[in-house]
Amino acid sequence: METNLVLEQPVYKMSTFEFLWKIFHNPLDALTDLANEQGDIARIKLRKRDLFLLSHPSFIEEVLVRQADNFVKGPSLQRARIILGEGLLTSEGDEHLAQRRTLQPAFHRHKMEEYLPLMNENALAHIANWQNGERVDMSEGMMRLTLNIALWSFFGGAPKGAVEQVSVSMKTLVRLFPLAQMPLPESARSLFPSFKEAKTSLNEVTEALLHNPQNEHAKRALVHILKENHQDQFTDEQIHAHALTFLLAGHETTALLLAWCWDMLAHNPMAQSILQAEVDSVLGDRLPTPEDIQKLPYTRAVVNETLRMRPPAWAMGREALRDCEIGGQFIPAGSTVVMSQWVTHHDARFYYEPLHFRPERWFDLDGASTPRYSFFPFGGGSRVCIGEHFAMTEVVAVLAVMAQRWQISPAQRGLAKPNPSITLRPHKNIKVIVTRRAYGERVS
Repeated sequence: METNLVLEQPVYKMSTFEFLWKIFHNPLDALTDLANEQGDIARIKLRKRDLFLLSHPSFIEEVLVRQADNFVKGPSLQRARIILGEGLLTSEGDEHLAQRRTLQPAFHRHKMEEYLPLMNENALAHIANWQNGERVDMSEGMMRLTLNIALWSFFGGAPKGAVEQVSVSMKTLVRLFPLAQMPLPESARSLFPSFKEAKTSLNEVTEALLHNPQNEHAKRALVHILKENHQDQFTDEQIHAHALTFLLAGHETTALLLAWCWDMLAHNPMAQSILQAEVDSVLGDRLPTPEDIQKLPYTRAVVNETLRMRPPAWAMGREALRDCEIGGQFIPAGSTVVMSQWVTHHDARFYYEPLHFRPERWFDLDGASTPRYSFFPFGGGSRVCIGEHFAMTEVVAVLAVMAQRWQISPAQRGLAKPNPSITLRPHKNIKVIVTRRAYGERVS
């Protein structure tokens, strides 16, 4: 696949002010316009620092894989330490690698045999109170569902009030997250008491989870790994940071993906019918097993296509430690490199009709036209999301369990407008109308 390079750019066609104005109003369009104007390696000057937007898969692979040791997490995620502390998401280098190796057993594929029943049970409990013809808020509902699944899977239970407490705190932190991105002294943040209150509330929930009486499942869950490595590898602060990271990251992006899936399926009834037919054929009237997840290729294609069109992680940044070169472009030390899933996933060179929902494309893609990093919803390289397999299993299972029992129709005109915040959220909550499927319709 040829690249589109414009290496000699003595004059920035898009001014810094214009770029910042666009980023403030619509980051997705700003990055797309920058890539379209300057090519696969776009450059803009922000203050005294260069910012490079890399849009071609081979250049993205350079940063995430081939030259990964020269890049650390970008300033945005570094500042997230104010919320997450020194956990897996914010650590770097050898420390990150050691932590990841210790925590990896909680995400091995064989663990799905333990997690999947919890996913199924929570999905069934969540839809138990739906009424035929009811208007359902999928954004809110999927957030609560995945939070419950994370609590039971990683911590062995959901203490009373934990879901509500985390939900309220998360809404506050998402709304005020730009505050965490500003290089302000701690005293300045005291002017926003709700930010501090939300942090305190999340810390309280995290401590409650760590000290929750341990049932049999918890003895094999993530919380046990953290406690087992206390003092040997993790300090009290690191244990708390890891627990908080998996509490938040373990449910929020998965919830958004599920909500976006239902938005796509509601507005694409043919795709929903094909998915239901597949689920009915494979599962009949029973709940999915780990073996079944691999036997639902169209359901997985729906998930992949949603990840392509509405990636919850819509951009990621890295900072160059040393001078380097990518695609013939000199990247000075200290520069910020941005790779946008949104931009690359919508590139017509890699995906025909990129603005349209086409799950069937995932059966036709080949390595020549769609290189490895033309699709990177979970990142890549040594820092690829540790929970990728967990999240994919969860989303496929929840879609299957719900599609067995309910038909989803749109309650609003057109697809929800994406709103790029910390993650890619809908501008307004995704709402659908649910209609109960009769048993005969599911097996005929």
